[in-house]
Amino acid sequence: MTHQQQPSLPEVGSDFEESVLPPNGAASNADLKATAPKPLFGGVSARTAAAAKKGNTSTSRTGKAKQATFSFGKPKKSVYVKVHPSPNYTMTNVPVYQNDITDTFHFIQPDLYESGELPERFVRAVKLIDLFVAGAADGSFFIWFVPVTSHVSRKGALKAVEAARSRYVLVEWFRQASTYTIEPATEAIPEPKWETLPSLESMMLDAFDSVVSVSDDKVVRDYMSGGVANRRDEEDEE
Repeated sequence: MTHQQQPSLPEVGSDFEESVLPPNGAASNADLKATAPKPLFGGVSARTAAAAKKGNTSTSRTGKAKQATFSFGKPKKSVYVKVHPSPNYTMTNVPVYQNDITDTFHFIQPDLYESGELPERFVRAVKLIDLFVAGAADGSFFIWFVPVTSHVSRKGALKAVEAARSRYVLVEWFRQASTYTIEPATEAIPEPKWETLPSLESMMLDAFDSVVSVSDDKVVRDYMSGGVANRRDEEDEE
C-alpha cells in the first residue's frame, strides 16, 4: 500500500510549550523531513462540504479534547465570549475524528479524506467542522467548533459566531426552538489579548492529538478493530 507523507510540523511560538503529534502511520522521520513544506491543516473541497450540508456525512457528537494549552469547545452559557475578528483565525470544512473511548481529537488530512482510501465505516465516523478562535471574558481562549451539517442548529450557531465577532455575547442553546439565544454584553469588558496568541495552525497543533495522513494509521486501525485494539493497549500497560 502506498502511504501519503505527513508534512513537517510548524514550530510553536516560544511563549507556548510545543506539542508533538505522533506519526502513527508507516512514514519514517526521514520521509517526513524530506516532504516539501505546505500548510499542515486545511479543509476539504467545496463539493465534499456541500455533501455534508445535505446530510451525507456523519454528524456524530464530539466530546472533550485532551488537556492542552488550547482545546476545542463550545461557549459556556454563563461566560461572555468574543470571536477573533481576523479571517486568519477561522478555518472551514475541517475533517476531524473524535475517539469516544480515548476522548481524543484527530485531524484527517483532506487529501486522504477525499481519496477513497479510507475504510467507509471510518469515513462515516469523521465529521467536518468549522473552526473559530474565541476569547472568553475570563481571559481564556478556545477553538469554537461548528459542525458542517444539514441540521437547523448550524444556522443558529453561525449567527452566534458572527454576532460574537463584533462584541462580547452570551450564547445559550434553546432546545425548544432548535437554535441559540444571543445576549450582548451591556457593560464594557476588556478586549481579549489577541496579540498573545500564536498562529491558528499552532493552536490546532496543540489541540489535536494526532494527524492522520495514511490509510493504515493506528487511529484508523484501532477504530476498525471495533474496540479490540483499545483492550490490547490496556493489557500492554498492565
